Amino acid sequence: MIPSLSAPAHAISAIGKNFIVTGGSQGLGYAIAEQLAGSGADNIAILARTKSTGEAAAEKLSSLNPNTKAHFYATDLSDPASIKASCASTISDLSKISGLVNAAATTERGNLETTTSDDFDWQMICNARGPFLMSQAISNHMKSEKIRGSIVNITSVASKGGAPFIMAYSMSKAALECMTRNNAAELAPHGIRVNGVAMGWCYTENEDKLQTLQSDSDWIKKADCSQPIGRILRPEDVASTVNFLLSDASNMMTGNIVDLHPEMAHGMLSLDAVDTVER
Repeated sequence: MIPSLSAPAHAISAIGKNFIVTGGSQGLGYAIAEQLAGSGADNIAILARTKSTGEAAAEKLSSLNPNTKAHFYATDLSDPASIKASCASTISDLSKISGLVNAAATTERGNLETTTSDDFDWQMICNARGPFLMSQAISNHMKSEKIRGSIVNITSVASKGGAPFIMAYSMSKAALECMTRNNAAELAPHGIRVNGVAMGWCYTENEDKLQTLQSDSDWIKKADCSQPIGRILRPEDVASTVNFLLSDASNMMTGNIVDLHPEMAHGMLSLDAVDTVER
């Protein structure tokens, strides 16, 4: 007979676990934190820049589930010292961190001709170096405490190339995907899993502002109708996938980049892709 596990397969549950979500005060990050609260997480630490927004988000999250407490830590994810201080405070307050979601990012338009060196550096600092420093600090904690944890990095279909209007952003997300696989290989012997979610076109507050400015307020109806599956992504779609990757239900998955872009075929974006990819 094939040996069975000592316990049955786990459902998607966050009960008894503590999580960190960068960029968790709004948009996609908040949607991820919201689903973790719904799954019964004990504690959720939101790391973001703006105090007023972050504290309001933490208060709202804490009201969703009587067993969940959300905490806000003002963090400049472009500043190594700020990241180090916030990680130390979070670990001190919550004792043990079960999972990390690197959701914070910046998206700046610019192609090979128009992107400045400062533009390029900023995208790499926010979208690649920030997640690197967060992963380094939290994985060291997990190893020290012998926690079989999970790290999820939010990447993008743009990482596959073919989107010149967001050249530096695409490169930063490709770097993040490479780091995801490297870290998965390094941390697997410690029982720490590392995966990524490559997003496609998603309706977010920032995307709504951009598309309304460039076209009109009905852009989402047109965008949804243009998709073979009937609509573009919503933050909740991404959050559900992240929730799965953080849970014990995915405890044999590591080093994977989950493609979540039903509007695109696998592989490179079309060379005539319009300026619509946003996260």
